[in-house]
Amino acid sequence: MVWHVRIRNAQHWLAVLCALFLPSLALAHPSGLPALRERADFVLDNAHSWIVWEVHPTLVVGTLLAVALFTWAVGPGRVKYGWSDVPASPKQRGLFYATMLLMYLTLDGPLHHLADELLFSAHMLQHMILQLLWAPLVVLAIPPWLWRAMLRPKPIHAAATFFSRPMTAFVTYNAIVFGWHIPGMYNLALTQHNFHILQHLMFMSSAVLMWWVMIAPLDEFRATYQKRMVFILANMLAMKVLGIMISLSSDVLYTFYLQQPRAWGLDALGDQQLGGMLMWLPGGGLLWAGLGRVWWQWVRSGTPDKGKTGIAAIDDARAARLKVAQATAPVP
Repeated sequence: MVWHVRIRNAQHWLAVLCALFLPSLALAHPSGLPALRERADFVLDNAHSWIVWEVHPTLVVGTLLAVALFTWAVGPGRVKYGWSDVPASPKQRGLFYATMLLMYLTLDGPLHHLADELLFSAHMLQHMILQLLWAPLVVLAIPPWLWRAMLRPKPIHAAATFFSRPMTAFVTYNAIVFGWHIPGMYNLALTQHNFHILQHLMFMSSAVLMWWVMIAPLDEFRATYQKRMVFILANMLAMKVLGIMISLSSDVLYTFYLQQPRAWGLDALGDQQLGGMLMWLPGGGLLWAGLGRVWWQWVRSGTPDKGKTGIAAIDDARAARLKVAQATAPVP
């Protein structure tokens, strides 16, 4: 069941946002607006004609369940099972709920309508928000002790150990991203509802894996600073290569959009080039932020204490001389 709501003015827009404050989990995927697909002459003739909100009860229920599970886990669950003596901070709780809201606005709002019905570039923006903004926020929002609790079962722990290796995570993430951008696979996802669900879930889960390796919330799964920096640079390069391939194509790769109404006069090839450029140019911006974070952690961890050089032989010799000097110094 899908409810379609067209928002005509700011008052209606505000009312819907308030009514739908709790976001949705990616348990389903909208099937689109058949009325728009039947109108080949459809154009966006005013600023509000693309603002279409689809309310999916299954997504709202899924979100409520996810929020309830998290709230229980960081509250009664933590106490009952002794997961941690330290409760989740207000910042972690707020960040988790904010990530759910972000996911809802990305997957079940006007951007989602544009992505599914009209513009390849909007679809790329949607994927970038999920993979480069939502995923790292989820990794940061979940307390480390809750990650440990979720990974405690031996099969899950073994899988986490395997996929936390930078090379394994790199191959997994990019195989999924490149695989779904093969024209046949991409067009299949847009025309077959269940495949579109699968595509988004794979993008989101593999992105969480990628950021899990970068952020490394648990010491036991943490790669060295050097390996993580190489991992980030490799993912940046892969993203740019895919963006360049899409942007510089002289043919429309994703023919689904040839059958859709044109928005704002942007033809299918121009739309495709814009989508590729979003991935090529600004797409790596947040990865640069991740690289800077790891580099700063490395610098801080490698900075010697005051009065030391960081070279063990020199610092040990100095400490030995100081100890002798203190031992032989006359007592005042």
